[in-house]
Amino acid sequence: MVDKYDKIDIDIQSPGAYDLERGWMPSADIRIHPGGIEGGEDRPWDDVSLPNEVFPDLLRCMAAILENEECAAAFDMGELEFTPVPENDAVGVYFHIDGVPQDVRDDSADLVDRTALVEELYISIRGWADEALSVNDDLTDTDWFQEIDAALTEAERVLEEKRIR
Repeated sequence: MVDKYDKIDIDIQSPGAYDLERGWMPSADIRIHPGGIEGGEDRPWDDVSLPNEVFPDLLRCMAAILENEECAAAFDMGELEFTPVPENDAVGVYFHIDGVPQDVRDDSADLVDRTALVEELYISIRGWADEALSVNDDLTDTDWFQEIDAALTEAERVLEEKRIR
């Protein structure tokens, strides 16, 4: 058995009220903490200038992870890769940052409990969307928010189907 983290935290910057009040799509920053934030790990941030693309990609990856399929989500400056390790009920999580030279790059993936990862992906994105709606409930009329909302609805269906939530 390979060691794996039983917990993962995904820290997504709160959506900007100024943009949301006007119905504009805010950017965000995201940080992945295998083992939890309290582990004190200095993890890289990555920009999410288009949450209407990144968040649905992450939620689609959630569904792929549950089917033991590889998946990746592109960010502004890199890519978050997920590689299932079914024999450990885990997923290898690797945050590739563009422009980091190969000789200083750490290509090892963090092994994370599959269910913990899937739940944290959903909870983090749902929390961001709920916070955005608390600022402006008219966002449901914007194309960009509808993309996130549709992906959340599909993710909820998948979680229910897999009896996770």
